[in-house]
Amino acid sequence: MVTEGGPSASDVVYLFGDRFVGETRPGGEQLVYGGNKVDVGELSEQLLLAAFADLASKGYLGLEVVEHKKLGLFTSKDVLVTPLGSPQETLYGLDAAVWDSLRGDPKKDRVRSLIARIIGGKRFNPWSDLVALAKSGLAEQGYLNVDKEELRFRPDKVHWSANEELISPHQGRVDQVKAQLSSLESRDPALYEQLAESVKEGIRAMREKPRTRRYSRRHR
Repeated sequence: MVTEGGPSASDVVYLFGDRFVGETRPGGEQLVYGGNKVDVGELSEQLLLAAFADLASKGYLGLEVVEHKKLGLFTSKDVLVTPLGSPQETLYGLDAAVWDSLRGDPKKDRVRSLIARIIGGKRFNPWSDLVALAKSGLAEQGYLNVDKEELRFRPDKVHWSANEELISPHQGRVDQVKAQLSSLESRDPALYEQLAESVKEGIRAMREKPRTRRYSRRHR
C-alpha cells in the first residue's frame, strides 16, 4: 500500500542512493531501483541521518548534544533524542525503527543507544542490517517487491524488484531531502557534526568482532 504522503526522507535516500552516496567498486550494496552499487557503510549512515533530521523537522523529535562520563574517567558526547509529539502518519522503515526504539528516558534515548536497540545486538554486518530495514519498509509501502525462492539445503534466495512507475515521480524529492540535511547542518553545525559522529560510531559499535583462532604450538 503506497503511503499518501509519499516516501519518507530516509526512503528517498535508499531509492536514489547514488545521489547521496558515491558509487563504489564491485562488492557494494546494489540498489534495487537503478541497479548502481554504493558503499553500504555510507548509505546506512545517510539513511539514519535522514530519518533523524526528517522526524525532527516534523516536530516529532528534539535533538540536543549532551555530555556524559564514561567510567568516571573521561567525558564523551552524544545526541539526546527527545519525543515531542506523536507522528500524524504511519511510519515505515528506519523512521519507524527510530521512533519505536525511544523509551522516554534521557539516559536511554541517545543516538548510540537507539542504534543498538534498532539493530538488536551484535551483528556481522550491522550496516547491511540497517539497509535491510529500509528495504523492508519500502516493500510494505509497495515501492519494492520481494520474492523468496525456497532452496533445498540452502538459505532461501531473495529477489528484489522496483515498482518504477511508483518511484520515478519522486525523483524531485532528492533535492528536498538534501536541503533538509543542509538546513540542519547550517542551523546548528555542532549538532549536525555530533549527530553524524554518533551515527557512525553507533553502527560501528554493533559490529561483531571476528573470533580469533588459537593455535597450539606442538613441541618436538
